[in-house]
Amino acid sequence: MILLQKLVIEIINFFDQNVKNASERDVVDRLKTVPLRHENFVSLKVKKIPKERALEKALSTISGSSLKNIRGCIYKAYSEMHWNIDSGLFYEKDSGIGQQYLNGNMHAEFIGPENGAFKSDELRLGLFLLEPNIFYPDHKHEAPELYLNLTNGTEWRFEGMRWQEKDSGSIIYNEPFCVHAMKTNRLPFLSVWCWPNNSTKKCIVVPQRP
Repeated sequence: MILLQKLVIEIINFFDQNVKNASERDVVDRLKTVPLRHENFVSLKVKKIPKERALEKALSTISGSSLKNIRGCIYKAYSEMHWNIDSGLFYEKDSGIGQQYLNGNMHAEFIGPENGAFKSDELRLGLFLLEPNIFYPDHKHEAPELYLNLTNGTEWRFEGMRWQEKDSGSIIYNEPFCVHAMKTNRLPFLSVWCWPNNSTKKCIVVPQRP
């Protein structure tokens, strides 16, 4: 519990110091209300990490003093996390999300209603990984979303506009139902993600060209 608790605190501290607008601040304020105490902790069964090689590669590429503490906490705690591949948790069957995403994703939740170590009825906080050379198609969801990109080289597209590369340490906030997509190149992508509410609603694929 202690290792995950320390990681969540470091994530909150980073967001606290770097979020820039009221919507982002609201997510952080909600995150602060989740009790990180023993009585709110559930020890989940740890399974084999499905994409451990990609995770280790992603961690090795994180640089910069501002992410040093988060990186160190992930290194210490990742073997104790409950890692899953999204093969239906966030998308309806036959949603059109595509095999690249289904075969190339992995996530772990520190906070959540079902798979989180610390329990919250609505809020989810965790890590999200994409393997190299993956197109994560355009999609939207009712939950607002806050990302902290931990690695470089991943490109993002919002509302069908031009692709733009996001740096390690960048924060992205997606309004509810904002259409967004991601693609990785030669490096895996690792990020922190948070859904503060409406987190049990499924994502919706919005077909666009890669």
